[in-house]
Amino acid sequence: MASDAEKRAFLASLPCDAESVLSTLTSIEDVWWVAAAAVAAVRTGTAWLAADAERVLAHALERNAPFDQEVQAVLSKDVDRLLAWLDAEPDRLPRVVLRRKLWHMRWLLSIPLSRSKSALVETDMARLSDIPLLEHGRTLCLAGNERALRALLGTNASVALCLYPHRFVLLRMLLTCGGVSPDHLMQLRLLPGTHLPVADRESGAWVDALGSFALWTEHPGMVSALARRGAATHPTAPPPPPPALSDWYMDVIRELEGRWGLVDAAFALAQAGERMGMVPLRAARDELAFLHMLVYELHAEAWSVSTLRAAKAADLVRLVVSHPAPMNETAQRLRESVLPYLQHGTYADAHTLHACSASTLGVHIALMVLDTLSPARALPLVSAMLSWLDKEDQMRLTLVVIGTYDATDRASLAMYADMLRDVPLPDASPSPLYLVLSRAPKHDALALWKCTHVASSHQLIHAVRDVRVLVDMAQAIAPIRAYAPSYLWGDDAHRHRAHRMAVELVQHALTQRGHERATLERILQALAPWIGMHAPYLPTECVRTLFKQLLLARAPILFNEVVHALPHTCPKIAALLSHEDAEALVLETARAWTEQAPTCDPLHGALQRARDTLDAVPPSPSVNAELSFLQLLGLLHEHALPLSPKDVRATSRLDLLARVLSSHRDAYRTAQPLARACMINEDDDVRIEAMLTDAAAASGDVSAALRSCDRLVARVLSLDHTQHTEAYDVAWRTCFQLAKQPWTWPDQRTPIQVFGHALRLAPPEHISTILTALAPLAVRASHPPTIPRRDAQPTHTWSRLLTRTEEHSTAQLLDSVATQHAPNAARMARSLFDMGAAWWNEAK
Repeated sequence: MASDAEKRAFLASLPCDAESVLSTLTSIEDVWWVAAAAVAAVRTGTAWLAADAERVLAHALERNAPFDQEVQAVLSKDVDRLLAWLDAEPDRLPRVVLRRKLWHMRWLLSIPLSRSKSALVETDMARLSDIPLLEHGRTLCLAGNERALRALLGTNASVALCLYPHRFVLLRMLLTCGGVSPDHLMQLRLLPGTHLPVADRESGAWVDALGSFALWTEHPGMVSALARRGAATHPTAPPPPPPALSDWYMDVIRELEGRWGLVDAAFALAQAGERMGMVPLRAARDELAFLHMLVYELHAEAWSVSTLRAAKAADLVRLVVSHPAPMNETAQRLRESVLPYLQHGTYADAHTLHACSASTLGVHIALMVLDTLSPARALPLVSAMLSWLDKEDQMRLTLVVIGTYDATDRASLAMYADMLRDVPLPDASPSPLYLVLSRAPKHDALALWKCTHVASSHQLIHAVRDVRVLVDMAQAIAPIRAYAPSYLWGDDAHRHRAHRMAVELVQHALTQRGHERATLERILQALAPWIGMHAPYLPTECVRTLFKQLLLARAPILFNEVVHALPHTCPKIAALLSHEDAEALVLETARAWTEQAPTCDPLHGALQRARDTLDAVPPSPSVNAELSFLQLLGLLHEHALPLSPKDVRATSRLDLLARVLSSHRDAYRTAQPLARACMINEDDDVRIEAMLTDAAAASGDVSAALRSCDRLVARVLSLDHTQHTEAYDVAWRTCFQLAKQPWTWPDQRTPIQVFGHALRLAPPEHISTILTALAPLAVRASHPPTIPRRDAQPTHTWSRLLTRTEEHSTAQLLDSVATQHAPNAARMARSLFDMGAAWWNEAK
């Protein structure tokens, strides 16, 4: 037995090593002094290992172990008598406190031991043992020291009993403030679950610790009794448990995601809860999985559960496909994340898509991709999505994609061809579905999808065949760097698309300096297989449009060479554009240029282009007529007539000549070229000479009028009277009007000669009128003036009539006069004969 001096010497030797302390305490028989000395040794042994301190405390606890059984027996009989038992002997309360401190210190040593086997003792371990275990648990949770909490729980069932009512608060602190991973807590079996059929439907470290023997140290009755005597802190009332474990999980998940923004922790907790049997967490798990992908893979840090639920499906797809990631990664995200979430997730327009099948939903995602991305990015992505869909949805989506985009680059065309690689060419007229699609307004993806959604499989197959024609045609003309036509042509757009394509093809051919003809012939050979009688083939008008663009590009020589070589270079095109068709096209183009000119100036650009266009074909009557018209325009411009070519074409040429002659008094002097240009019909020259005669007469130019009259008579006499009655009528009336002019004639024979022309050309019913007008002249002629003798007098009309043969005698002329005019005609003839005889004698 150690003396008091030895005990004081031992206390004075502190701090010392653990082995010395154990050897000394073993030699002392006073178990309560040993317990107090052990507390003092551990308090001062700050350089000890925690394992050494634990051996010292275990030795002290083992020495007075029967005291635990005594206290446990009192608690098991009657908790209410515990205070009386403590007060019965003065040394019981200090011994209970000391014994409780030893247990607390031993349990607290599990905290440093959880870090490492070589961990040192915590500073002031004896003081820490006076703090309630719940405070230690909170401190560990706030620090995120889940291993220490797990080790503390495993020391004794008393610790588990103390912390068990507060387990949900402590775990929440670990997950939120402590930042501990749910997976880690699950590995440590700290998360509550439903795997074992225990009373509260939980399992793990908490319940496992409760299964062992629990000491009296943390018994509620003992803690309350000690608190009433001032030897302990009153216990903290535990919060009420949650209604269900899933509710607690959901609360913690909301706090992790909403307050702390820890989407990964919230997602991990939802996964852990679902693995532990929390079926209501499955929807939250799916939602957090999609949010986890957005935040940590697409770096969309601003997104949360609330924004996710307020977003539409198109917004989610746009966010995913707009991320600059490789195409295969984006397609994988769409299939593995977006598609499942759109099927079961909670977003703004979920009610419209939840009823869709996976294939239909994939089509909707593809439509959203088409509306979001450019063709260069959308087409590879949509092509990769085709494998998700049913056969019919694949055909529908193919029609939508090809009908929406006009992409002509090599990659897009190859992708279109790959989509249609197993589709044969059509062998009949276009399908009804193709005709419906070609009239879809604006050709947007959603409109085309609605059109195809109600179609049968048979209609879809035929429509895809029709579209293949256009894709193959686009591939044929793509190497020529031309615009590929729209893959869905309606009747109203057919001509416009062909026109645009023809323009680009011609422009490309003309840029090949020195190889224009070869390039154009290669273009025609490439287009020939795709020209047909009905859509979706190119219209036959496309050939005409292409050659018209060649004319509009002012390449008539190239036009002529290619047209003449067509039977040898491209027989199919030659069958669609014969030489007659080419001539008609040239004339149409030239006339179009002509009508665009606002003036008749031959130097105007439009008229020059029209003249150049006519050089594209060999001369023919139609071409010569158009050249004559251009010449007429130039002559009209010389006379400054304010007319456009369109007005000139709408006006008859004789009217044009009349307007020129009436424009100024001397116009008839220079109107001969214009008069010749105005001759179209065989007897037009008669009318033209009549107009020139009238114009000269109106200007008082007797000589010009007489010359025109002589030409008029000579021309009309060369015509058949029965076929040109109107020409004869114009001629005699012109001569008659000229003869009646009240001007000064150069001699008296001239008007009589003109009257003779009128009598010769006029029909019988008008001879009396002519003779009436001739009467005054005949009276004056009966008293002829003295006329000086002239040499080589010209033979006048009546003289020629009297000297003609019998069949052309004047008697025969007079016999044609009607009976009622015979007396007057005889009288006038006698006067004329007398006057002619006087002139004849005088001339001799």
